[in-house]
Amino acid sequence: MTYRPNFGWSLEADGDIADGERLVSLPPKLMLRCDSDDVSEPLKNVVDRVPNEFWSSKVGLVLLRERVAGAHSAFAPYITLLPAVHEGSPTFFPPDAVRALEYAPIVQQINKRARFLGTFAGNALTVDDGESYVDEAHPGRQRVEMTIDANALGWATACASSRAFKVGANSAPAMLPVIDICNHSFNPSVSVRAIEEGDNAGGVELIARRALTSGEPIELSYGNLSNDELLLDYGFIVKDNPFDCVKLRWDLKLIELAREIGGLAAAPIGAATSESASESATHLDTVAKVAPWQATALERIGLVGDDPNVELSVFGAGQVMDKKALAGLRVLYSKSSAEASRAADAPFGEIDADVVSKDTEIKALRTCMSLLALALGNFSTTLEKDEELHDAATSPQVRLAIAFRMEKKKVLAKSMARLNESIERLQRDE
Repeated sequence: MTYRPNFGWSLEADGDIADGERLVSLPPKLMLRCDSDDVSEPLKNVVDRVPNEFWSSKVGLVLLRERVAGAHSAFAPYITLLPAVHEGSPTFFPPDAVRALEYAPIVQQINKRARFLGTFAGNALTVDDGESYVDEAHPGRQRVEMTIDANALGWATACASSRAFKVGANSAPAMLPVIDICNHSFNPSVSVRAIEEGDNAGGVELIARRALTSGEPIELSYGNLSNDELLLDYGFIVKDNPFDCVKLRWDLKLIELAREIGGLAAAPIGAATSESASESATHLDTVAKVAPWQATALERIGLVGDDPNVELSVFGAGQVMDKKALAGLRVLYSKSSAEASRAADAPFGEIDADVVSKDTEIKALRTCMSLLALALGNFSTTLEKDEELHDAATSPQVRLAIAFRMEKKKVLAKSMARLNESIERLQRDE
């Protein structure tokens, strides 16, 4: 374990390590989790009141109990290593840093978490293990009574969200001392796996994925996570993150605006297409009508139903446009039921897939471009200006927020460049 100022704790190899070597073996009793047999019934009852989406607060409640237990807790040495503050966690961002993000999806998540903490523990919450917690079968237990407020639960929640692991599909997240000091890498040198046999069955171990030399960092992959997920749960982002994305919504009003700025306002869409002229149109929105065969195709894609404002993802590489979005736009511009059906089927939503006419494909791609241009226009500054603001910012939280939105702009720019390549190729082939 190595500590560096402004960087924190990390693990490094103190000698040569062979591929497949076991570096840490952690027994079940040293995994801090909210479903442990050592969690008292009164505390379990409070944990059960926390919605599953706030799982890190469930683990955080148990962490707080161990912190109050002090030296009586088996986790005392571990808890002394936990950070006293979480400057990188957006839950604790000052208002100017939250505003600097300029990205509605993550701001909504920050506000949602803050509202939960304020509602659940805002007026303080008292939890007592109870007299029955210590009995003949467990004489070594220490009864703990604690009062929890929003600040304490916020700290514990941030600790849990940034350190807890889920090992196995059906396992509950657990904080894993020593193992959770590993930093993140998309090219990790170690991995965590469950121990299935022996004295430590039910525990976990840290295994080398390749040979390491002395001084090399021992790094885990936290998962193929976007910068939204990394910032919300871990308090950092990755520059040029290959898994980063920008969230959009399937919104016909927004699509109509995109058509206008893309010079496609006069292009037939929905029920205005040739085959639908004699058919009864279906109202999906106050903006657009679609023919029955288009509505059927959109429903197969998942863009019609109880929640028509489906969240879509735009990526900077690979399949840059969300498959549902591209398939849906192909359907809207389709001139026949056969063409719409092809757009809704395999190869579903793949960019450069030859499933509709070139005219339909170009219009769909140009609309995609305009949607991304609108998303880029939601930011108040250019990427170049952000670089200046980032360097001049004195607050680490504001710097992180600006760096976050810079990465979103890069994703949009890369996606637009890729879409433009496809449009130009189609136009050359006409």
